[in-house]
Amino acid sequence: MSQATYVQPGEAIDYTPTADVAAGQVVVQSARCGVAKTPISANEPGALAVGGLFTVVKATGAINVGAALFWDADGDPLGGVAGTGCLTTTSTDNTFFGFAAAAAGSTDTTVLAQLVGVPSVTNTIHNPLTSAIEDPGAGGAIPVTNGGTCLIDTDAAEARTLAIPSEVGQMLSLVMDDDGGDCTIDVASAINQTGNTRIVMDDEGDTIVLVGVSVGGTLAWRVVVNDGCTLSTP
Repeated sequence: MSQATYVQPGEAIDYTPTADVAAGQVVVQSARCGVAKTPISANEPGALAVGGLFTVVKATGAINVGAALFWDADGDPLGGVAGTGCLTTTSTDNTFFGFAAAAAGSTDTTVLAQLVGVPSVTNTIHNPLTSAIEDPGAGGAIPVTNGGTCLIDTDAAEARTLAIPSEVGQMLSLVMDDDGGDCTIDVASAINQTGNTRIVMDDEGDTIVLVGVSVGGTLAWRVVVNDGCTLSTP
């Protein structure tokens, strides 16, 4: 028996909603976004597009070509009804949608977006998270030339610095591998909506995964996973 049998290109998937879905409505299923190309009645089978180019409502703020886009289900679309959902470059508490296929100005109400059905959280533009990034040691700057994983070892209470990412979509994993003392990492810009710029690791196994995004046209990190690290603003 074969391990896999081809079914279809996969640009659309079957979907039966529990409530009516309007044409053009964005539907979130776990970690994936889809778009209803035609109306779907409640409890009736239909289909969601999980790939393709769409003009989608957006939040206030400029978006660069290639920026990672996320669906904020409670977002305020510029020029639309507050709280009805929109695209944003903010990843925290939002669902990955795809990438900007064209630039959009701060006051533009929509952005041309390439819908990507399922994002990869293991690969970056440069290297996968399996690529090793050397720990710079006490007082050193963690390299941001490529994506990968940096295993941090300390001999005492130590500090590191982290610059902004090199590209949108770049992934960086930081892990406390050998705890000889707390490691304080000061980041060049905020890593979440709260505005935190400091990461403190105080136990072996503390892990944080960051992704490069564009915020108002400026590169910044956003937290994807945080297990044990303390985030603060010095």
